[in-house]
Amino acid sequence: MSFRGRLLLFFAIIVVIPMIAVALVLFSITADSETGKADAQIAQGLRAAFAIYDADRSSARSELDKVASDPAVADSLRKAKPGPLERELASLRSAHPSVDSIAAYDSHRRLIAAVGDPTSVAPAVAMPSTGSGRRLGFVAVSTTTAADYVRDVGRTTGLVVRLARAGQVVSSTVHEPTHEPTRSGDVKIAGRKYRGRFADLSEAIGPATQVGMFQRESALQSSIADRRLLIGAILVGFLLLALLSSIVVVRALQTQIARFLEAARRLAHGDFSRPVPVEGSDEFAALGREFNDMSSQLASKIDEVSRRRHELEDTIRRVGEAFAAGLDREGIVNLAVRTAVDACEAEMGRALPIDRRRMRSATIGDTTPELEAALEAAERAAFEVDPAAGADWVETLEGPSEDETTEQRRPIRHSVDGVHALAAPLVARLGSGTAIEQVGVISIVRTGRDFSESEYDMFTYLTGQAAVSIENVDLHETVRLQAVTDELTGLYNRNHFQDTLDSEIERSRRFGTDVGLVMLDIDDFKQVNDTFGHLQGDAVLVEVARVLRELSRDIDEPARYGGEELAVILPQTDLNGAELAAERMRSAIEELQISRMEGDGALRITASFGVAALPASAQDRASLIAEADAALYRAKRAGKNRVARGGPVAA
Repeated sequence: MSFRGRLLLFFAIIVVIPMIAVALVLFSITADSETGKADAQIAQGLRAAFAIYDADRSSARSELDKVASDPAVADSLRKAKPGPLERELASLRSAHPSVDSIAAYDSHRRLIAAVGDPTSVAPAVAMPSTGSGRRLGFVAVSTTTAADYVRDVGRTTGLVVRLARAGQVVSSTVHEPTHEPTRSGDVKIAGRKYRGRFADLSEAIGPATQVGMFQRESALQSSIADRRLLIGAILVGFLLLALLSSIVVVRALQTQIARFLEAARRLAHGDFSRPVPVEGSDEFAALGREFNDMSSQLASKIDEVSRRRHELEDTIRRVGEAFAAGLDREGIVNLAVRTAVDACEAEMGRALPIDRRRMRSATIGDTTPELEAALEAAERAAFEVDPAAGADWVETLEGPSEDETTEQRRPIRHSVDGVHALAAPLVARLGSGTAIEQVGVISIVRTGRDFSESEYDMFTYLTGQAAVSIENVDLHETVRLQAVTDELTGLYNRNHFQDTLDSEIERSRRFGTDVGLVMLDIDDFKQVNDTFGHLQGDAVLVEVARVLRELSRDIDEPARYGGEELAVILPQTDLNGAELAAERMRSAIEELQISRMEGDGALRITASFGVAALPASAQDRASLIAEADAALYRAKRAGKNRVARGGPVAA
């Protein structure tokens, strides 16, 4: 194939084929973009529907106050007789023409009586009570019918609005049969295709209500087609322009390359007297000048390469020293393997952990069956106990003295059918103890040439520094954990509890969720200490802490608040959920049988609990803790071994 043909083929590869791919991608992106716009409009419509729903419920509040304040309603609700209560509600509705429906429920949220339009929505709810504060039930007043609501939302958003209750459509802005099942996504309504979705409306009481926003599918498809037509026209124009430009460039390149070809043929025959002709200042001229300078620079470049090799070795040693100061467990291992592969000119390297909590695995380079076999053989040999190394391994297992430094084993050489590997086991002093542990192995491999002594020494140095760095990381993590943990129980301490509670309260305000708090105090703990001793008291605290950990979710935060008082932070948990969690903990503690320190029988204990939640019981951290603590001592005064709830937040 001629040079010109290759350039045209190159043009097709770099312009035509990518252009087709770009067209396909843009067409797909266009469809996704238009669909995303439609979904965004639907989401905006749902937000508007929620706002209108809240406004309608607020407008019903004034009528609710009139109805709920009627003494006759409270009296009928207390008696819970449907007939008289329905007559009383009907009388009140007649007295208030703006009310569309009134419904009464008992304290268990069961419907007793209802009058008015059954499709009414956005009810305002009140809870009448006796003079002593006992709740009689619920009264719900609505001033908005389903038809009025969907009409207002449709006029505001310009979308098709459907209202569903108990899973069936009860009202819609398009003519369709009622009691249709609710379904989101692509649906047919009255014979036409629509796209949309339903969302739950927040009802304080009564059956679940959903509002759905839908958009015509034909409008979406028309918009996608118009965008694709415009993109196609632009791409065709660009393709024609690129074709014309390529023809001009090909002709210019042919002339320049013919001159370079003639000069190259002279050089091939040993004629160095005539340099490559250089004209102009473009890239071809620069290529000619570089070609002429190439032979004279070869000797100097060889010296420079040697010098840079020594500089690289010094740099690698400095990197190795940096390993010992690093605190990134995964980054340390990756850097160690990558540096070993580069410094020793290996084809592949990897790090394998014994315990993934202590060390991360890493692989650099592409593996083949031959390389894999050599690596596995070297790694097995690295952990073999031979007579020469037996004493070292016994010392490792027994643990050195506290003032003794960790000494790494020398790497193992291994060759399999011309494939050469080095493997070094990593040993480090981990945790707060003094024992030295095996944490893993680092190995490298290459084909053909065995590793030299300098490469062997470099690999030994790098693996040793990696082990030191792993020790530093583990020590740092141990110290950090001790700073926030109670030494006796293993629970978080009070400082960490305060910081975590602040964070959870901030998160709950940002996302509109609840935060529950459980505080407990071990009943008669002082008597346990005085009777059985402080060691027995410590054992009681440890067992209670274990129960809290076992009954806590992953997101919960059990902590020792102080003395025998413990606490559990319950994210995304309301007051009822916190009370249920506390009751489970109370029951589990009551069932504990703690062995007596003198070995005679078992000790039974109980605990009193106080629960509170934000925003139901408090508005900030201090009031949340105070409310839970007050509830705890109400439980103490009520007889201990029970759960008490915090009261509602003050208005």
